[in-house]
Formats: sequence, structure tokens, C-alpha cells
Amino acid sequence: MTNLQVREYLDGGGRIVLVPVGSTEDHGDHGPLWTDVYIPLEVCRRAAEELDALVGPPVPFGLAPDHRGAAGIIYVRLETFVAMLRDICVSLAEAGFTRIALVNGHYVNSWAMQYAAAQFFDELPQGTRVYPFPYWQGLKPDEAEQYLSGSAGLHANVGETSAVLAIDPGLCDMKRVRDFVPEFTGLRTSPFALLDPVFLATPGSFWALLEEGGGVWGNPSESTAEKGEQFLEWGKAAVVNLVRDMEELHDRIAPAYDRFRKPR
Repeated sequence: MTNLQVREYLDGGGRIVLVPVGSTEDHGDHGPLWTDVYIPLEVCRRAAEELDALVGPPVPFGLAPDHRGAAGIIYVRLETFVAMLRDICVSLAEAGFTRIALVNGHYVNSWAMQYAAAQFFDELPQGTRVYPFPYWQGLKPDEAEQYLSGSAGLHANVGETSAVLAIDPGLCDMKRVRDFVPEFTGLRTSPFALLDPVFLATPGSFWALLEEGGGVWGNPSESTAEKGEQFLEWGKAAVVNLVRDMEELHDRIAPAYDRFRKPR
């Protein structure tokens, strides 16, 4: 897309940009390091048509210290990540976009993206909104159960692998695919209760848990491009519906919260 095309979009009344945010990290022996980039990028492309939005270039680096130890990963510090998102959103606002959706493809990024949006809220022009969320946030419960869940797996699983196969089958080396589900024995709580306080807080911990399976949590051998096409369509609908729901909610509450906005 050219500068002129962006200008024509904005001059024609367009205001929404979808920015995929991902991570460069292991996704099994079979999956590309950019799995968490390719999927939100494709979901954004599909959602953009229904939202009359543009798709910005993806942010390929995020928070992945829990994957330390895996080959090929690139992760940034929290302060770098927050500053990067701030600069991106301020730049897009200066260009004329008033709705900036940061569409996340990597679990660990989500809370930091929301925190970042709050940090630079007052730097944006009044009326400009940032919507930070993972693309799977708006999935229906039965869809989420099939895509990313305790039963479907949480990393480089049938959901993510199928989605990548639907985007480009050449991105996966299915000859090297291995299924792996980590064992949790004797827990008083649940594996999900451990996710944030252990893996987000301890560099290298997620890779330590999944290293035996090459970074897999699930059964990617069950993946097909046909399943991936369905998952991507679910993702598109989830993004479209969530953006519209957030827009309607903000329309209702913005007059109240804007009273407390700090001067720029």
C-alpha cells in the first residue's frame, strides 16, 4: 500500500487500522517462528473487509522470555514493548486514524498491550481509541474449546498449526511434527492456575516445560488446512464482533471517562 492510498482512505472517511502484534518464537519442530505473526495478520486481512479498515504492518517482536532456551526466538523488554506500541499508536493517530486495533497473536503480550494503552491514553487526541486484544478473545466457547484450550492444546497445537497450513502449507514441515502434552501430577489447583504466576514470571520456564516436545502443547499431527480455514473464519468473526462491541460500549461511556482525561 502506498502513502497516497492511505491518504485516500482517510480522506474518504476511513478511520480504522488493524495492527497485528505477535512474537518470533518456537512452535514445535514443524511450525514457523512467525506463527504468532502470520495468524493475526491473516485474521486482520479478513476482518478488514467487514470493518472497512486498513491493515498495518505486523509487529513481530513481543514478550517471550518464558521461551528462553529455544533456538531462534527474539523477545524484547517490557519497557521496550510498551514504548514501541506507544510510538506506533501516536504515529497512526498523527496520520489521522481514530480507531487503532492492536490485534494480538501471542498470549503473553495481551496484558502488557492493555497496560500500554492505558499508559499513553492521555497522549492521544480526544476521540482516538486504542483497542488491544488477542484475536481469539471473541471466540464462542465451543470454538475456543476446539482452537486453544486444555483439550485442544495451548501452543503449536492443532489450532495454530491448522491455521498456518491454511495460510500457506509450505510454512510448516509436517514431516517433523510431534505431539506432546506436558504432565501435571498432584496439582491442588490446575495447570491454568499456574500459567501466569509461573510462566510469565520465570524466564525459560515455558520452554523447560515443553522442551521435550519441541515447544508443542497439543496434537498438531491432527492438523489440516481445512480445519485451519474454519479456525481463521472464526477468528475473523471474533475480531469483527469484538471491535463492534467495543465501539458501542465506548460510545456509551466515553462522555463520562473523558471528563477525567489529563490535558495533553
